[in-house]
Amino acid sequence: MKLSMMLLLAIAAPVMASPPSLSVFKHSQVLTDFELESMKGKYTNNGQDYYFGLQMQTQFIQANGIQQQVGMQIEFTQVDNQPSVNITISDPNAISSNNGFQLDALGQTAGLQQRIQIAGSENVAVNELDMAQGRLAPLLQGINVAIGTTLVSNNGNTMFSANGNTVGYQVELASGRASQGISYQNGNGQLVQSIFIDGLSHGVINQSTLRYDGMPVGPIQSNILGRQISDLTALGF
Repeated sequence: MKLSMMLLLAIAAPVMASPPSLSVFKHSQVLTDFELESMKGKYTNNGQDYYFGLQMQTQFIQANGIQQQVGMQIEFTQVDNQPSVNITISDPNAISSNNGFQLDALGQTAGLQQRIQIAGSENVAVNELDMAQGRLAPLLQGINVAIGTTLVSNNGNTMFSANGNTVGYQVELASGRASQGISYQNGNGQLVQSIFIDGLSHGVINQSTLRYDGMPVGPIQSNILGRQISDLTALGF
């Protein structure tokens, strides 16, 4: 059976009210089979975004009372019609490291992956994602990081990566681990948020904020945002 999809307008009706009018479907758009086959993850047209930003922040408190916040921000823009990437981290005391890490995507190659594993009691773990049109505010106390760089925090607990396969960070807790970042596999980018806790009285919140700009939010087109982000490969990713 031929598939189709309609763009719907939100309808709010009071309880026990008469059925709403179906006139809202008058100008609905029918998508082709070709478009439906590439729907996953699609909401902008390739080449029309001139700004894409991802801000990742992790807040945590451990059983020993230690509180900390870690952040990293990636902004992809066009400068003089050329793609440009700016990466910042929230740790001005981080130092260069020869070690690195890889985000485990568990075989998934695209989209969003959120994982929480907990062994213990009195723990709180949250993965959050917010996505909207607009631009990111500068990262608080952010310092620039060069592509291909791996850094470690002064206390050795946090590893920041901006290499070819992983752009993100990993925080080692007293009894666990928290990580966020983009994992690149075979030309595909996947956002990973992961929390692992093996202990008592931990609180961990992973927050990722996506912002894009350059075109009005309107009818869905036949290209996906992932093709836009793939331009990063031309910059060394």
